[in-house]
Amino acid sequence: MSAAARSLTRAEETRPVEPLDLRRVCGLFTTGVTVITTGPDGDADGTTVNSFTSVSLEPPLVLFCLHHQSRLHTLLEQSGGFTVNFLSGRQQPLARHFAGRRTGAGAGAGAGASASAFEGVPHHFTEDGLPVLSEALAHLTCTTVDVHTAGDHDIVIGEVVELGVPEHGLEPLIFFDGSLGPLETGADRFQHVRQAS
Repeated sequence: MSAAARSLTRAEETRPVEPLDLRRVCGLFTTGVTVITTGPDGDADGTTVNSFTSVSLEPPLVLFCLHHQSRLHTLLEQSGGFTVNFLSGRQQPLARHFAGRRTGAGAGAGAGASASAFEGVPHHFTEDGLPVLSEALAHLTCTTVDVHTAGDHDIVIGEVVELGVPEHGLEPLIFFDGSLGPLETGADRFQHVRQAS
């Protein structure tokens, strides 16, 4: 039997991949941590996301994945754009805050509910009215150009229209094996790697 035939046979015999198993294995792929923010002043909200990537330099496109049940969907549609805020290692509490399920927060909830999402969180709004976390490691403000449905998530593609790096020299926040933490590089780690290569 050929290798291809054996592969097909094994695929037919194996059980479907369980969602929790997939989540556990994909959690071993180290990622950065972002907070996606959107919505106008008084009704803005955000959610923590690690499924972010750049797509294209020309035009400047990025994407992130958003669960169908996310509170951000309506705000995204209303605002027509979003900000990707890259978190630094010291912003673990902020990542957990925006990952939490705030009842009533988000689209159509009114100023009182959404104000709690940013209460005590330094932020400002772009000229286009999109929220930015002022102390993030860096940010990309985007106009939504496309949304594709994929399983239980939507792939949201945006064109970058503004960017900034307000906090130079900080360690990024990373997600690995179900845990958040700073990337501890050490003072000369990257210099040593460059010299070795």
